[in-house]
Amino acid sequence: MVRNVDDLDFCLSSHPQSILEGLRSFCSNPKLVDVTLSAGGRDFPCHRGVLALCSAYFRSMFSGDFVESIAARVELHDVDADVLGSLLDFAYTGKLTINQSNVEGLICTSSQLQFQTVRAVCSRYLQNQIDATNCLGILEFGEIHGCPEVVAKAWAFLLENFEGVQQCEEFLLLEKERLVACLSHEGLQIRSEHTCVEAALKWVKHHKDSRLCYLPELLDLSRISSLSPDYLADHLLKDSLLEEPSSCRETVEKIYREKMESPTDSWVDSQSPLPSLQEVLFVMGGRSLDDSDEDDSSDEEDRDPRLQRLLLRNCGFYNTRTKQWHELPNFPNPNKWGYSMVSLNNDVYVTGGSRGSNTNTWSTTETWKYITREGRWSTVAPMLRPRTNHASATLNGEVYVIGGTTSDRVEVEHYDPYSNTWTSTCPALKYVTNFTATGCHGKLYVIGSCAVKYNALTMQCYNPVIDAWISICSPFIPKYLSSPRSVCVDGIIYLVADNTKKVYSYDPEANMWQKVQLLHMLHENGGLVTLNGKLFVTGGHWKGMEGDYGVEVEVYNRAANSWEVECFLPRLWFYSGVCTIFLDPSQWPERFPIDST
Repeated sequence: MVRNVDDLDFCLSSHPQSILEGLRSFCSNPKLVDVTLSAGGRDFPCHRGVLALCSAYFRSMFSGDFVESIAARVELHDVDADVLGSLLDFAYTGKLTINQSNVEGLICTSSQLQFQTVRAVCSRYLQNQIDATNCLGILEFGEIHGCPEVVAKAWAFLLENFEGVQQCEEFLLLEKERLVACLSHEGLQIRSEHTCVEAALKWVKHHKDSRLCYLPELLDLSRISSLSPDYLADHLLKDSLLEEPSSCRETVEKIYREKMESPTDSWVDSQSPLPSLQEVLFVMGGRSLDDSDEDDSSDEEDRDPRLQRLLLRNCGFYNTRTKQWHELPNFPNPNKWGYSMVSLNNDVYVTGGSRGSNTNTWSTTETWKYITREGRWSTVAPMLRPRTNHASATLNGEVYVIGGTTSDRVEVEHYDPYSNTWTSTCPALKYVTNFTATGCHGKLYVIGSCAVKYNALTMQCYNPVIDAWISICSPFIPKYLSSPRSVCVDGIIYLVADNTKKVYSYDPEANMWQKVQLLHMLHENGGLVTLNGKLFVTGGHWKGMEGDYGVEVEVYNRAANSWEVECFLPRLWFYSGVCTIFLDPSQWPERFPIDST
């Protein structure tokens, strides 16, 4: 038929929903259904076609040469009737309420009946619920029900938060094999060398009669050879488990005697697989004012190699205890700008960025990872889209990158370190080009505006469980901010910017903004992180008529509501990324060769 210019293309937007609602209403009429499911003594009239569309299990059952394919009644064994009802409601409405009381049942039954969409959503829900009180239970549940993504996230949380987990009731019920695997894992992060010993003693005491036989093995894994003589004598040897003569006591006494007879500097075993860690400020710089000397030099071959080495340093960390900077292996792709940097599982991820001048640049998809345990940089899977001047944040064990593309919308993707893959995510609702992002309470918050002067800020929130964004209207939200930066501390989001000394805080639960004590100076093209419960702000600024460039680092004490200058960046970086990681004090390298102070 030839199409006429007067043809009208009509589409009833409510039609799909109306059909689903109509089918659901038909379930109450026996003449308008073609199969009845039975579970737990309850009957559920429904339609083969709807079930087959939502479940691979039913699609195979009804389309294959099985008795059930023509049966008017199908009995489902070992299926909870209430959970089945929820799944059928989802099949007809596309809606499902998931909470802590039903998520395990939903995962079990959706796996059994192959409702893959429900299973995936429940898996994301479980991953978002992981904390110190439940990570061991979620880890075990994931293994039992074949959820490798849940297992990976729970295991990573356990290794990174072992100190908090061992204080919870679940820890006392841990299987011995799991405890051994944890104590012997090279990725276990602890701040105190006493943590593993105290955890082992606590676990054994909970069921002393059946667990005491495991104490020698657990103490060996707990690095008692690295403990100080004072701790061995004043704490371990006086513990109730070691008061009576035993092989464990003899071992500890032998180690104590050897330490007392040896020099102090040999007390720590450098080969120990479980170092105690300290949180430090990790900074990576782009182009620096210090590089001008390198550019002005016309004779590369005659330059003093020691000077060349000094000029090339672009990565280091700051020790808040000793007030010193230490150098780290160089980022392999220097002089980059517009990149973003975050830390996850004690490794550092650098995403995107551009090279070249402002008039001749190109964005990259490259993603670099600093493997803290090995002290080296390595590339991982590239992003799906090139990005520059984007934001990145960590959320539920993954890295999210937001914006920074040439698209006219804020495109989002996230990286799973366990599968080394990037996945596209629902784009933000509102287009912004001047923004920041941070994870808080299991959700992603994007705060910013378009890069037009005095454009009001907007706030958008992403829920990873349902892969959806919402806009948040909040009273007293700050006005335009240039290059805002944010961080979440104890459920509160803090916000700073390049163009002001003002600092703001936002409470998501109360949906309320407040002002915080002013900074002492501006901080441009830097970062905002939390370290040991305090806020650290980095970034340079031009000062005075002479054009001096300052790179002070300020720290905010939340209890005292005050800012202080903590230190200076080791180089005059125009653009720098900042995050926090944990390092072993005994493995610290030499001091940073250039000190801007």
